[in-house]
Amino acid sequence: MSKCQIIYTIFLLLTLGLFLGIFFGLGYPEIKRAEYISTYCTINSKTISTKYCCYAECSNCETASELAPKCTDLESKWNSLSPDTCTNAVLTNSSLADVCPINDLKGECNGGYYCCSTCCSPCCSNCSCTCSCCSDTSRLSCQLKCPICYSVVLTVTLQKRDNWSYTPITTNITTEFRENINGAEQFLADYSISSTVQCFYNPKDPFQAFLNVNFAAKTWVAVGITAFFLTITLMIGTWILFSENNTILQDYKYRVLIMEIALWCGTIIPPLLILIDLIPFTNGKVLWTLAVIGVALGWAPVHTAACMKKRGWRFISAFTVTIITLILPLIMFSIAAIYALSTDIRTYMIILAIVIPLGVNIIIFVLWDLCVKYKSTILFNNQYKGK
Repeated sequence: MSKCQIIYTIFLLLTLGLFLGIFFGLGYPEIKRAEYISTYCTINSKTISTKYCCYAECSNCETASELAPKCTDLESKWNSLSPDTCTNAVLTNSSLADVCPINDLKGECNGGYYCCSTCCSPCCSNCSCTCSCCSDTSRLSCQLKCPICYSVVLTVTLQKRDNWSYTPITTNITTEFRENINGAEQFLADYSISSTVQCFYNPKDPFQAFLNVNFAAKTWVAVGITAFFLTITLMIGTWILFSENNTILQDYKYRVLIMEIALWCGTIIPPLLILIDLIPFTNGKVLWTLAVIGVALGWAPVHTAACMKKRGWRFISAFTVTIITLILPLIMFSIAAIYALSTDIRTYMIILAIVIPLGVNIIIFVLWDLCVKYKSTILFNNQYKGK
């Protein structure tokens, strides 16, 4: 692989990993929560809960003491402690105070191996550059910070819908505020005891409930930005690939543009539209219709160019054949299947949407050649017999 190919592959993997991580880490849970069932909750009690939310701040290249515990172990240990318990331990001079995250002097931990800097040998035209770690530490010195985080816990009784009746279920709804104590207190004041509010519960687990299931704008902005960079990266890669003149339209003037349209409009975008149908409150029939139109129009240039190249037809003739044999039957029968009320009619329409374009094009590109070849053979045999 060339240097450019290696750089492109690394960039592609980074953009793909970033998109998948943000989509499945942030976006997909919101999609699942949108399926929760709306009901009403009566607030029985409310309180502000506290906990430690520890994190490590590491030095550039300092070495931790041999006695320093591992950061992951110390973080897990301190996060399991209650801030209220630790505060009482300090006030009463309890022995528990010695293991609580009270000050930074007790917060040094071992962050493990860390390469502080790398050194590379001089590069030359006939050899590759070699790099190695020239400064490292096996015990990176880190300080474990443990601020107190706040969350509001509402104990509620929700009404679970069971066919024509309702079953009361008592559960907790927790809202996190990190270190924002003012936000937690304001939120707590907005909900009074014995009041009734709208809430949403998981149909598979009614004890999992939320006060709202709205989509967060910042989440989908992040998903859109990462998807944009991934799309641009893939488009650059496919453009370079199709430019190598090894496609089915070899030596054709507009082969790169045609293959890009077929790949994106006819192959990649339609499944994405169908996936959007998984999001509640979207119009599935419209999305499926757009997907079918995308497939038909996306592959139409390939079909037209193939007719011109294989048959020697002019553009008008080839495009007319494309409309009659591909675009119209695929779109008409597919849309009829999408909006059909009867399962039988839907099945018949799907079969026709597949069989008619496929059958007609097999006749045009396969049987036509066989007939021409057979006709040429007969003419050759007749001429041979005439001699």
